[in-house]
Amino acid sequence: MEQITKVTLAKGRGTVDEKVYGQFIEHLQDCINGGVYDPKSRFADENGVRTDVRELARRLAPPILRFPGGTVMCLYHWEDAVGPMEKRIRRKNLIWGGEIDPSFGTAEFVRYCREIGAEPMICVNMASGTPEEAGNWVEYCNGTGDSYYAALRRSHGYEEPFNVKYWCIGNECYAEPDIGIQNDVSVYIRDAREFIKFMKLTDKTIKTVLVGSDDPAWNKAVLDALSPMTDYLSLHHYSAENGKGIYGPFEGEKQLFSMLEDASRLIEQYPEKVTDFNQWYRFPPREAAVQIAVDEWNIWNADDSETYGLDARFNWRDAVWVAGALNILLSNPHIGIANMAQMVNVIAPIVTQPEGSFFQTIAYPFLLYRENMTGERLEVSHEPVMIDGGAAEPLDALHFSALRGADGTVRIAAVNRDFSAAHTIAVETACGQCGIMELTAPSWDSVCTLEACCVEKKEKTADPAHITLAPGSVSLIVLK
Repeated sequence: MEQITKVTLAKGRGTVDEKVYGQFIEHLQDCINGGVYDPKSRFADENGVRTDVRELARRLAPPILRFPGGTVMCLYHWEDAVGPMEKRIRRKNLIWGGEIDPSFGTAEFVRYCREIGAEPMICVNMASGTPEEAGNWVEYCNGTGDSYYAALRRSHGYEEPFNVKYWCIGNECYAEPDIGIQNDVSVYIRDAREFIKFMKLTDKTIKTVLVGSDDPAWNKAVLDALSPMTDYLSLHHYSAENGKGIYGPFEGEKQLFSMLEDASRLIEQYPEKVTDFNQWYRFPPREAAVQIAVDEWNIWNADDSETYGLDARFNWRDAVWVAGALNILLSNPHIGIANMAQMVNVIAPIVTQPEGSFFQTIAYPFLLYRENMTGERLEVSHEPVMIDGGAAEPLDALHFSALRGADGTVRIAAVNRDFSAAHTIAVETACGQCGIMELTAPSWDSVCTLEACCVEKKEKTADPAHITLAPGSVSLIVLK
């Protein structure tokens, strides 16, 4: 007898912020230089930007793009990479090896953001930089008066301010092996407060993102001290297979969910409106509730090779993991920003070669969600369908998120993580029409290349009371 899993929808909390579909680029290997920017490529435009990559980036349509790191921020000085090319400063990349090419700097990044329709999100250097340097960066980007740095921007050919709204106050400062002394949370709090002062006194309208961690004690200490003056708490997550078998990465998905739940409970302890902020800070407190920025997330089998496993070639299993991660991000009402890391070449949806560029498998569920999954959040419940996870713990084969659009259409993103069997669901709904867009691949280890895309897309109709989810599939169910 066929087993049918009942899926129930209920009203959720709030609407999905489209900034959950953000991306991230860093001066790391060939993400920016040799990826986004490559004057030697036959695809380069007059500014050295690869047009083939830019077209794929436009299809990903990130509403927000994070730059220039990442861990490289421990040694990145923004003034190295502004103004005339011949005067820019090239430094050793002590973090990732090689050198930091200053050709793609602040102005080039902002222009690229405008070309692909993204809001720029900049991370400042806390490890070897200073609060004053960070404030000057804000002034260079957003200044409108006759101050030195606003005038410097204009002298570089940019009369209008860049209006960069989102600023990350450091990156993974809790990591003791990285350059910097802020791995002591009390030191991070002390220094972050000074960075925010210099930056918000320069532009009172910016939004700041503080460094969070998978350690709840770090997060509580940071928000207890600084929640009145920040808008987001940053969290990072990378899942990995790491020899655990086909279902290995899904263990990490559980960790992502748990980390976000812990942070959400913490955030709810702080009032939405700040009422006792000291006026002598001379800038206003945050204007809304603190939100979570998952400003680095992806699947990454890190190793001890020269490339750290960052030159990953993703298979279809990895894409199914990405869909599940997106379901988690969409379902959490406290998440305001999320950035897939990274956009090009480095554990990336886009890969470049001299002959062209192409989407890896993980791009296809991202595209499906980006194009369809925005709107009012709905809660989804179902009886778990447990499967053998091999080396991993038993795993629920099914994973969902759901939204209601402005036109009343209900969209359910349904993931079948069982690569050996189909599963049938019945959706309790008053809607009569049911259309399905289904993504699959020939096998769980299928990979895309420049010559051929392995992802198969099917469109079909079904009875909401009897929807079959193919093995190892990602489906968009549209109910009208």
